[in-house]
Amino acid sequence: MNLEGKSFGPWGGQRGYRWDDGVYSGVRQVVISSSSVGIHCIQFEYDKNGHAIWSDKHGANSGTRSDQIKLDYPTQFLISISGYYGSITEGGSVIVRSLFLETNRKTYGPFGIEQGAPFSLPVTGEMLVGFHGWSSIYLDSIGVYVKSHHQTVQTKLLETQRMIPTSHVSRVPGISKKVLSFGPWGGDGGMIFDDGIYTGVREVHLTRSGGLVSIRVCYDQNGKMVWGNKHGGSGGLKHDKIVFDYPYEMLTHITGYYGSMILRGPTVVKSITFHTNKRSYGPFGDPQGFSFSTGSIGAVVGFHGKNGYFVHCIGVHVLDNISVLPQSYPDPYDMPILKNSEVVWGVPRQPDLYESGPWGGEGGKLWDDGVYSGVKKIILTRGDAISSIQIQYDQHGQPVWSSLHGIPYDACTYHIKIDYPYEVLTGISGNYDVLVGDMQRRIIRSVTFHTSKAKYGPYGKPIGTYFSSVNKEGKIVGFHGRSGTFLDAIGVHMQHWVSDELSHGPYSPERGGIRNMLHKFYK
Repeated sequence: MNLEGKSFGPWGGQRGYRWDDGVYSGVRQVVISSSSVGIHCIQFEYDKNGHAIWSDKHGANSGTRSDQIKLDYPTQFLISISGYYGSITEGGSVIVRSLFLETNRKTYGPFGIEQGAPFSLPVTGEMLVGFHGWSSIYLDSIGVYVKSHHQTVQTKLLETQRMIPTSHVSRVPGISKKVLSFGPWGGDGGMIFDDGIYTGVREVHLTRSGGLVSIRVCYDQNGKMVWGNKHGGSGGLKHDKIVFDYPYEMLTHITGYYGSMILRGPTVVKSITFHTNKRSYGPFGDPQGFSFSTGSIGAVVGFHGKNGYFVHCIGVHVLDNISVLPQSYPDPYDMPILKNSEVVWGVPRQPDLYESGPWGGEGGKLWDDGVYSGVKKIILTRGDAISSIQIQYDQHGQPVWSSLHGIPYDACTYHIKIDYPYEVLTGISGNYDVLVGDMQRRIIRSVTFHTSKAKYGPYGKPIGTYFSSVNKEGKIVGFHGRSGTFLDAIGVHMQHWVSDELSHGPYSPERGGIRNMLHKFYK
């Protein structure tokens, strides 16, 4: 089935941050939070090849009314959306004020208030299979993906009636190659899970106790880290973390064993081994029972299976016929490395890391971007205080965007571009203070960024308590802090200087960047 759909919209404003759920088989359920002001939040339950997948909540769930629209999918499906968008106050931000949903059986709504400029989907004979838009503390705008419902529903009904085998073909957004699904191998117990399809696998976390208790996978989605859910139970006695040198090391296939751990007990995955274009990791678990293997056929881009107290069965989504990178540079791995009673596989030794901060208040939610190779770009918004921050990191030559921390209200926006790796971020400084009228919360009022070449800022008003990380020698490789409606607090992950770190050219395999990096790490 063709997973690509036509896109329409979004209708409304473009404040906040952009979101895109992608394209699915159809929509099972819509949850809308609204008030007399407009639409505060929307969330979707999609269908993907018979599996339910919930989207993130788009907006803030702060409306006075909540509506749950459950559809009898696949016989009932969305065919149109319409509504109104406009400003709440004169000259204010544009948001979605009202929504009206139409299916092939009935209509739902309107939700919100029908004021402002009307919009509607200008197509017929098609079904809605995904949504995209912008959101902040409201649903700022909304758009849709559509495709012909005849083929979609017919295919879905055939799958249900014929029980089509588990191997099927789909496509990764942005990649023209086919994706094949294999498995799952193991028992029939537990509940179905499916992480979906990504562009690669970065990490796998396992817990074991006689069999595979749980698995959680960190994927790559076009350069961005995306964690899948934890599948399985708790209480595993052994913990394993497998870290791949993605994108230079790719997971190509898995092998393992399944069977019962006790007489007449449920069938579970007893052992698993991960194979890449460079090496194998495992076996993890007891290699006894019935063996399985996906064969070396491509690059693994997703996992699926069944889980309960254990992982009962497991399968993979594989990118078909992808050429893998040759092992043209030294293998930097020492395995295993013990770290807080956890066995970490495939992790190269790194220069010392340490943490500074966070400086600021105690409000908002705690966040931590983690550690990367360096910082390439910072997007900052401010009004009376720092409203939001978003960072583009470098991870072994690949750009990775962080989540948006805070909410970019009507404010000044700054784009700070760092000429990484020739220029590195070495420190931050700034001020935090109470913002009058904001429940006496201490928040970041100003911030300045210090690099090996220049100083950027200050951005905001330098009032209140001063803070600085510039007395620490090294480079910033990650940020952490707290945020809500503003940037409440900010801290940094620092890496000690490694000698002649800036003497080499850009990090790339073609210019020997990997060898240079390894030489610096190990000398």
